[in-house]
Amino acid sequence: MLTTPHSLVGATIAVLVPNPALSIPLAIGSHFILDSIPHWQEILYPYKITYKTWIRLPIDITLAVFLVNIISTHSQITANTVWLTAFAANIPDFDSIGMIWKPSLKNKLFKGYYDWHCAIQRETSSFWGVATQVIISLGSLSISLR
Repeated sequence: MLTTPHSLVGATIAVLVPNPALSIPLAIGSHFILDSIPHWQEILYPYKITYKTWIRLPIDITLAVFLVNIISTHSQITANTVWLTAFAANIPDFDSIGMIWKPSLKNKLFKGYYDWHCAIQRETSSFWGVATQVIISLGSLSISLR
């Protein structure tokens, strides 16, 4: 799943559960639930970074930052909690280092996690995959900005 829906769900968790000791683990856990929902990315397993990745990433991250900023400025809780929880929701994707730095995949523990994380992905066509992410993002915005 893209960075934006992960970030928005994380920020929404912070709004609903303002205690970082609870919201951060919940945000990390939400990552795996979201990845199991059919979604789209421009690359499929086995992941190979392409020029489309380098186009999508800045757009996706910029959109995530813009929307999380809206949530953090309209929230009754501290902006730090919103930002930290939004960031935490993306931590599981740091295994992407395995696509760039192949020696990391020689570590059995890291490789096991990487393979499992790839296996839980439920990727689908671009139309339906983008639709699910838009719905998740709009739902998160709706909940966190009410």
